[in-house]
Amino acid sequence: MRKLFIPYIMGNKSFIENLKTVSDAGADIVEVGVPFSDPVADGPVIMDAGSKAIEEGVNIQYILDQLIEHRDSISSKYVLMTYYNIINFYGEDAFFKACEKAGIYGLIIPDLPHELVQQLKERHPDRKVNIISLIAMTTSEERSNQIAQDAEGFIYTVTMNATTGENGKFHPELKDRIKHIKSMSNVPVVAGFGIRTPEHVSDIIEASDGVVIGSEIVKRLARDPKADTVNYFNSIRSALDRKSE
Repeated sequence: MRKLFIPYIMGNKSFIENLKTVSDAGADIVEVGVPFSDPVADGPVIMDAGSKAIEEGVNIQYILDQLIEHRDSISSKYVLMTYYNIINFYGEDAFFKACEKAGIYGLIIPDLPHELVQQLKERHPDRKVNIISLIAMTTSEERSNQIAQDAEGFIYTVTMNATTGENGKFHPELKDRIKHIKSMSNVPVVAGFGIRTPEHVSDIIEASDGVVIGSEIVKRLARDPKADTVNYFNSIRSALDRKSE
């Protein structure tokens, strides 16, 4: 099975160009971050990028309009990482319809606990947009089992930096936990947070079905020449392909 490369990019004025770049470099699914004034789930790099996007005047409507305009020229799937306040303000029905029109594969809503996610799904049984589940390594086994069984699209396991050891490798217990989540789920289980290098990818992919890389990509897109950034994407894709069955 092909291992999934899921890069995160900030939804700023350059996001369509960046989305096409990562898609062309072998991304399977791209997370597009919706800038938000109180991003509780974001680290400092992504928070800073979100603040700059807000200063540029980017909002959810701009992102949706751009995706509608360019959806036929984007080769990968893409999801939005957003917050429920944005969805609620837009209106749930209208938001799902707009997402469907924009070709959005799924939504990641980090401030919505599992029970409220399930209620959102029940309110919109006919939606064609997946709601992606997150499982933190601190989540109890009973709760993570339930989340895994209810999941759609893919599961995003939050590994956190603290799970890497002195040798830079991920803790064996983390890998066993990811394998257990996979055994409980019918969708791919990917790992994110603290993954930056091809070496990190090669290590964690022994357990997971793919990787999410966020801050490192946001930083490189803002700082480095495009050719260097593409080379980095290619190195991640190659590390994943070496582990694909």
